Amino acid sequence: MNVFRGEDMGRRSSKGQNTLIALVIVIGLPIYIATKIFETTGWVLPTVLVVGVVLLIAGAKHAQKQKRLAYLRAKYHDEKVVQNIYDGYFWEGQTEEQLLDALGEPSAVDNKLLKTMTREVWKYHPSGVNRYRLRITVENGRVAGWDKKT
Repeated sequence: MNVFRGEDMGRRSSKGQNTLIALVIVIGLPIYIATKIFETTGWVLPTVLVVGVVLLIAGAKHAQKQKRLAYLRAKYHDEKVVQNIYDGYFWEGQTEEQLLDALGEPSAVDNKLLKTMTREVWKYHPSGVNRYRLRITVENGRVAGWDKKT
C-alpha cells in the first residue's frame, strides 16, 4: 500500500523529529533564557513558575495526543491504519471517514454524479482563488487518486 502525507510529501524528517525540534525551541529556549535572567538577578521563584507552566503545557499536549490516539484505536482497531491517520497520511482505497480523520474537512468539494458512481474532488491547502495545492478524488466513498502541487 502506497501511503502519502497530506502536508509536505518532500520532507525527510519524521513527525517525531519535528516535534522534538519544536519542543526544544518552544520550551527549552525560553527556559534557558529565563534561567539566565533569573541567575543574574537572583530571582528563584519566577524560574520555578516558568518551569511549572511549561511542564503543564507539555503535559496537556501529551494528554491530548493520547486521547486522539485512543479515539482512533477504538474506531479503526488497526494500529497501522491508526498511525497513518494520526500522522496525516492518505492512500488509494482509503475511506472518506479515514480521510476526514487524517486531513480534516476539505476547504472545498466539487461533486459530480455519474450514472454508475459518485465522484467528489476534495480540495485542501488553498493557494489563491479556486487554487489548491492538494486535490483528492473520492469515488464511491474511497480515495481514487490525487493531484499534489508544490
